[in-house]
Amino acid sequence: MEAHRESSEPAPETAAAASAAAAASVLDDDDLLREILLHLDLPTALVRAAAVSRRWLRCASDPAFLRRFRARNPPRLLGFYVNTGEAQRLRFVPLARDPELAAVVRRGSFDLGEEAGSVRDFRNGRLLVFDDGKYVVRSPLHPERGTDNLREPPIPTEAYTILFYLIDFLFYESSDNSVACTSVIVMCTERQAWVHLSDLQGGVWSEGRYSGMIDIPAQGSLRGCEHHALLANGKLYMLCLPHHIIGFDLPSTSSFCIELPDGVQYEFLETIGLSCAKGSGFFLIHLKGLQMSVWLHRVDHSSIGTWKLIDTIFLPQAFAHLVELTWDSLPDIIRVAAVGDNADFVLLRIQYKLFYMHISSRTVEEVYEANQAHGFLYGVYPFMMPWPPTFPVLSGGNDHDR
Repeated sequence: MEAHRESSEPAPETAAAASAAAAASVLDDDDLLREILLHLDLPTALVRAAAVSRRWLRCASDPAFLRRFRARNPPRLLGFYVNTGEAQRLRFVPLARDPELAAVVRRGSFDLGEEAGSVRDFRNGRLLVFDDGKYVVRSPLHPERGTDNLREPPIPTEAYTILFYLIDFLFYESSDNSVACTSVIVMCTERQAWVHLSDLQGGVWSEGRYSGMIDIPAQGSLRGCEHHALLANGKLYMLCLPHHIIGFDLPSTSSFCIELPDGVQYEFLETIGLSCAKGSGFFLIHLKGLQMSVWLHRVDHSSIGTWKLIDTIFLPQAFAHLVELTWDSLPDIIRVAAVGDNADFVLLRIQYKLFYMHISSRTVEEVYEANQAHGFLYGVYPFMMPWPPTFPVLSGGNDHDR
């Protein structure tokens, strides 16, 4: 009789147990789990992963991990609002290319109504809209939150007797999703500027506080800066002089003045755009003829900081595939419509058309064309994926429970 040879293959139940043990040894290691989660490419996928268990939620929502995730996967542009024509009605133009982000947009409610005339600010999924003579806070991705009418902040009496004043708002996150913000009222005379700050908590504006005054440099005349003011990392930057930026540190209410880099001058509207930078400082986009320059300003202890030229782009080369453009006539009509955070992208307006440029890759595409009968593009307001994500609330007796 032929002897039976012993099989070298493990029994099926033994192989399954070994596989489960190997998987558990990986998934029970928090460091390895974070590395796996880091390779998800969208915040929506991260939120779904966090719903697996309390342990996964703890790893996914850890602040240090979120900083790494954002550095690898910065918030995406979901679309933008445009304001055209005499009616000045806002219209949303979706830009999400990824199917999952497109689904996020479809689930939202982006129609702001007939009376919404301009977006005054956007912070983490919330829009501050000037609607029928009042400020209204909308959450297009969470329409169930409804709308909040923002009471007009107290305006100092001297604001009505000076050259001009500007109202801006800095939103904060609140635990109950209510509106919490600070009103920033900038007041200017011919030679001085200062700010008045007031906090909104529980629907009530606090008593205001003033910054120190800053002397305006003598070179050049003061210009309106409503569309050239940037709130970033607790500082307000205002571009309202040909060669300088006026700044205010809001926590300390101190003021400072930054000279523009060599070769950069604020000549007229939409030749310059500002955007916040990660950590501290800000980016400046400057158009001069057919060349676009990207500058980074890093803030030091004095708030004056230093400039660094990050990139220079020759626009005819970047737009080479768009053969219908006639560059001989374009230098005087190219405009900066909007700039993304960290100078990730810029929206350029050329007459009735709007072009999206991803700056580091030089990718350019036409994303909108206004009806010429309705007038020019009066305002463009990017709408980004909110950050940080809103994670689910899980209950359970141990880390592996749902």
